[in-house]
Amino acid sequence: MQRRKFLKNSTAATAGLISAPLLAAQNNTSPASLTNEVTPIKPIVICTWDFFNASSKAWDVLKEGGSSLDAVTEGVMVEENDVDNQTVGIGGRPDRDGNVTLDSCIMDKDGNCGAVLAMQNIANPILVARKVMEETPHVMLAGKGAEQFAYEMGFKKTNLLTEKSKQEWIEWKKTS
Repeated sequence: MQRRKFLKNSTAATAGLISAPLLAAQNNTSPASLTNEVTPIKPIVICTWDFFNASSKAWDVLKEGGSSLDAVTEGVMVEENDVDNQTVGIGGRPDRDGNVTLDSCIMDKDGNCGAVLAMQNIANPILVARKVMEETPHVMLAGKGAEQFAYEMGFKKTNLLTEKSKQEWIEWKKTS
């Protein structure tokens, strides 16, 4: 997906997510609102792309009483661990030098956030991003600093380049 298209789509989706509850709160004429009863907010799972397995996993976490933060983490890990998904995680497509570099970010309900950028050799960047949020005063770590932090947190070095992605990269180098 092109960056501009991604930004356009994600901005529109975010605006919808933010405005829908506000509009509902202003225009609430349900019987519950007329009697001052509290209508419970029901959880939903939204995914930017067609990652049904990730959404399903996140929903399962919520159904079992897990937090939204755990649901996001578990859902993202489904895709990071799927070697057939060449957009993120193990099996991701390498950069021009043959290195798989990964990014991830996460935010909790209080606005605390953590992110890792251009990190190599770590299979689940979402877990590292969450550690940045929970264990450090930082918001973002990048490159070798993110990788070193992951090792300090107990993450293991992993070769993220699968044979399929490597072969496609070799072919790409011939024509690009």
